[in-house]
Amino acid sequence: MKKSKIYILILSVIFLITTDIFAASSRKNYYLKPQIGAWYGPVSPVMNTARNLDSTLGGGIFFRYNLPYAPLKIGLDSSYQSYDSKGVNEVRLIPVYANLLYLLPIDIPLKIHIKGGAGLCNIHMEPDKVKQWDTMFMFGSEVSFPAGRRVNIALRIDYLNIYEEYKRDAKVNGHFINTGISLYFNLF
Repeated sequence: MKKSKIYILILSVIFLITTDIFAASSRKNYYLKPQIGAWYGPVSPVMNTARNLDSTLGGGIFFRYNLPYAPLKIGLDSSYQSYDSKGVNEVRLIPVYANLLYLLPIDIPLKIHIKGGAGLCNIHMEPDKVKQWDTMFMFGSEVSFPAGRRVNIALRIDYLNIYEEYKRDAKVNGHFINTGISLYFNLF
């Protein structure tokens, strides 16, 4: 009788340990899938740019795909932002950029990404009717958590630098902070 209790105890411990190990690996595997999603939230000009433009709401879409090194993902993002001016101008931005995301190796249910990237930004200024594409750089961070096997919810903050100083008439770059709530889906 005593031996059977020991066997049952040992089997129970093995079962609980292996179940926990498989649960942890499947939870982490959610982040190893391609992802598609959208975000919405406040977008704000900062530094010199804040003198001329007001904060507003913006939104965007993104796609991410894993690289062979598991903590890294490559992403493609785009958004739409329309700023009213403190004067008579209005500025619309449509940044399109690629970024590299790194998943910090912290073993908690929340996943923390840091990211950096570059691309182009379509700028449309009214009433001057200026339309142009400018180089841009970005870096940011994201904290996400699973809301099921297929859905993740995240809080994100990105800094965008619209690089214009190289142009003859431009004196400053554009600086923007995008924050928002993201909802994205794990594909496959």
